[in-house]
Amino acid sequence: MFGAPTRHIRIAVQWTVFTLWVSLILATHHPMDSWIAKHIPVSLMLRIDPLVMTVVCGGMRVGVTILFLGFITLCISLALGRVFCGWVCPLGATFDAYGWVLRKLRVRFEGPSPWWFRLKFYILLMLLIFAALGGISPLMGLDPIVLITRTAAAVINPFLRKSQEVTWLAAGGTPGYYGYFLDSATLILFLGIMSATTRLSRIWCRTTCPLGAYLAILSRNAMLRRDTTGCVHCNICARHCPTGAISYDNAEVYNESECIKCFSCSQECPVDANFFSFKSPFPAVRPSQFPVSLERREVIATSAVALLSAPAMHLSAGEPKSNKYLIRPPISREERDFLSSCIRCDECVKACPTGVLKPAGIEHGLRALWSPVMAPTEGYCMKGCNACSQACPTDAIMKYPIEKKYDYKAGTAVLETSRCISYTENKFCSECVRACPTNAIEFTQGWEPEQTTPGVKSGSDRPAPKGKIPTRPYHVNYDRCVGCGACEYVCNKIVFGEPAMVTTSFGRAIPTNMKTETNT
Repeated sequence: MFGAPTRHIRIAVQWTVFTLWVSLILATHHPMDSWIAKHIPVSLMLRIDPLVMTVVCGGMRVGVTILFLGFITLCISLALGRVFCGWVCPLGATFDAYGWVLRKLRVRFEGPSPWWFRLKFYILLMLLIFAALGGISPLMGLDPIVLITRTAAAVINPFLRKSQEVTWLAAGGTPGYYGYFLDSATLILFLGIMSATTRLSRIWCRTTCPLGAYLAILSRNAMLRRDTTGCVHCNICARHCPTGAISYDNAEVYNESECIKCFSCSQECPVDANFFSFKSPFPAVRPSQFPVSLERREVIATSAVALLSAPAMHLSAGEPKSNKYLIRPPISREERDFLSSCIRCDECVKACPTGVLKPAGIEHGLRALWSPVMAPTEGYCMKGCNACSQACPTDAIMKYPIEKKYDYKAGTAVLETSRCISYTENKFCSECVRACPTNAIEFTQGWEPEQTTPGVKSGSDRPAPKGKIPTRPYHVNYDRCVGCGACEYVCNKIVFGEPAMVTTSFGRAIPTNMKTETNT
């Protein structure tokens, strides 16, 4: 039997896991050289999420080895019920800590679940239908692990940047007209959830969490069941249940699908009549317990809405020519597989040391919403860094060693001479040439100013003498350019208006000459 003493064990486990999650969040940034980043996958919490496993494997139609831990969580839930919600989930730990503070302040926030608590099941149904049709919808951002990870990225990101150029908006913002809104919306959503929790404990878990709904379905026939032998019907347990699983009309009756095995009822029971023990999982419905039941009409209506809106989730059209600037992180999967495996968790965005990765707005269409894109005007893909690859929990950005980073293109830079100050103002610049890590920018030798610093030629504000032409770029070598955005980043600092160097997605995933040179 499991009772009040088990609750103390649960709290210890819950906060140990939460501390681990915080440590992994803080370790998820370049150069990934901390002890914890070297010995534990920084995306561990997302990898053990069974909903992430189901949606990604369903969308890609293949098993993803990196998500195997999610299958273990699924099996545990089948046997023990929603223990993940009460023992492991970091968002659940946040709710419990907040609840402890509210109790100390004597704020009443417990009560029965609202009538619309089944909403989470319909959100889950839509997610699974979208995944079955080959895509991940923005609703995946409602997964609690994804949500709290995105929130951490929005809050912590600005303090992990090493560049002095990055501000709060640049660190948490995105390209395009809608970009700066996205991370702010995540933070506002989180604060709204915490505000709602002030009125009703774990209201997110009760009503909206798709992972909670998934685990509720899995736990329908769980073996670890509540026993109320000796109950005196004082209803204290019902008033203290954080998920409203215990009936207010009859405390001996509870909803197994909503029970998170927190053992609060065991601790609060004045006559020790609440405890848990292993019982036969069949039948699921008994006089003392019942699972959640859904209305057939609502299920059919939700399925119809999901099927009708699914084509919109695959819309790739956004702003005119936006597909040319949809640049993915290096060595990412092909676009369809990328969108089927990217869960929009912002782990790669948080790990990026220069801020070049941003969550996309709807300028690239609904299909790409919240997925990571490179914004070379705000940063560049740094040489010797593969932090985004290490941080990705689903291999949407595939794992690769540093020495293989430039084997394949992320895109190609294009030189617009009509905007280059070496042509328009006859000034010596060549900042793009010096910034290029693969020597892909070809130039013509001409006048250069004297070196003011040994080894550094700088003079973007120095026009060439009359009758002379400065050293200037004239061409980007397609076979050597990897689309890192370094040239556009430095050019954007110098040129008024649009930069002369523009990074495009053309040539993505095509092998470069760098691969040949490495192999030889």
